[in-house]
Amino acid sequence: MKPIVFESTLPGTNEVFGPDGSPRPIYGPVFDELERTGPARWKENLGRAHGLLLEEQHAFGIREGDKTHPTDWFPRVVPAADWERLERGLVQRMRAINEFLRRLQAGKDEVVPREILESSILYDTSTPNRFGPVPVRQIAFDVVAVESTRAGQTGGWEYVVLEENAKMPVGLAAMTRRRRMGHEVFFPEALKNLPVRSLSGWLARLGDSLRAASPKGPEATLAVVSSGPADQFYLDHHIYAQEMGAVLAETKHLAFDGDGYLVHEPSGRRIDVIYERVDEDKLYADLPELLNCHVEGRVHVLFAPNSEVVDDKGVGAFVPEMIRTYLGEEPLIETAETWSLAVPEEREYVMEHFGELVVKSRGGYGGKEVMIGPEESKESIEKFRRVVEGNPVEYIAQRMIDFSTHVICEPDAENDAFDLTDSFADYRMLALAPDPEDPSVVEVVPGSLTRVAAPGKHIVNISSGGKMKDTWVLER
Repeated sequence: MKPIVFESTLPGTNEVFGPDGSPRPIYGPVFDELERTGPARWKENLGRAHGLLLEEQHAFGIREGDKTHPTDWFPRVVPAADWERLERGLVQRMRAINEFLRRLQAGKDEVVPREILESSILYDTSTPNRFGPVPVRQIAFDVVAVESTRAGQTGGWEYVVLEENAKMPVGLAAMTRRRRMGHEVFFPEALKNLPVRSLSGWLARLGDSLRAASPKGPEATLAVVSSGPADQFYLDHHIYAQEMGAVLAETKHLAFDGDGYLVHEPSGRRIDVIYERVDEDKLYADLPELLNCHVEGRVHVLFAPNSEVVDDKGVGAFVPEMIRTYLGEEPLIETAETWSLAVPEEREYVMEHFGELVVKSRGGYGGKEVMIGPEESKESIEKFRRVVEGNPVEYIAQRMIDFSTHVICEPDAENDAFDLTDSFADYRMLALAPDPEDPSVVEVVPGSLTRVAAPGKHIVNISSGGKMKDTWVLER
């Protein structure tokens, strides 16, 4: 047996090791194969996997830079019962969010206070809304697990949604490539013997869901609009386009024909649906006619202006009330307690407890414009406070949650051992709305892009030093 060295250093409950330091039973097949592999071969496998991912990148013609993403290859394993609870909770949330947007387009905003909407940088009251019968076709939910009294095979977990990402969420392409390397390189036996739900076909299913936004349905021409080779996710853009049978284009490849339709100039094809993987400011600056083209129904922009208001973290705080108001149900999973600095009494509380809280820009993404008070120096806290005081309505605050940790696995070939370090981990889960007309039909991809934070940090975003990890959802 190869030594497994693990020392818990963080307050969050670890999902891989129990309180007594022994591996949880659900990870038995993973540890068995890890031990058979050994540290020296594992180190070789790290190079092999990276090489295979680079080969795919080069096959797409991407020669500059490394777009393969930092990864920890020790998987996260989720029991079927835990996943079922997560899945039901996210289906409920997406149904409520789509109903909120449908009513917002109709001029009704019964749940979210007007001051929240009017102060959102993601909502422009002067822009006409055209969301379509199903306003958002995909949402990525960032979820964390916290210890509870609930009994379960991996411990007693409750789940808390930190935020929603309807626009440009990283996830499915990266999930499929992590799974492929698991099968081919790291855990072929464990994946063969465990009843892990497959990710096969889900990228194509995403394409079907996106095309459903067009009256042409399956015959619609879908374009993945990318910011180009400089984007760290440019490889993912190629994967999306290939797997979904879509056109890959930059804004410079798009123009409008004499009838006002959007055209991909290199191929001459009219575009019916845009799946934008490019910053909104650039998209509409480079294609100023696009908004009218969308509003008038000649093209469907999936993340249409104002639909992305659901990404506003101040709006996200009201999803539980959307569930109660629109569905007549109680939320199945929790939302992190949130204070909006657009509301005067809540702003007063936040400023009095500033250094104790997590303070975020409402429209920020990728771990940017976030301050985790308990992890910052006094100087950093005061610097961020001054930024917030300059535009307080743009910020929200949440309590810091010591959510569950997973592990980062490093081989120590010299000592013939594996060093496992605990690291805070979240779930990036993707829900799809595939029905052309019915927003209550929701599917959840049976896997997650788990993200693990840099040592000692809570921010798990890749752009902030985190790593990706495959998530194995068990069928039973």
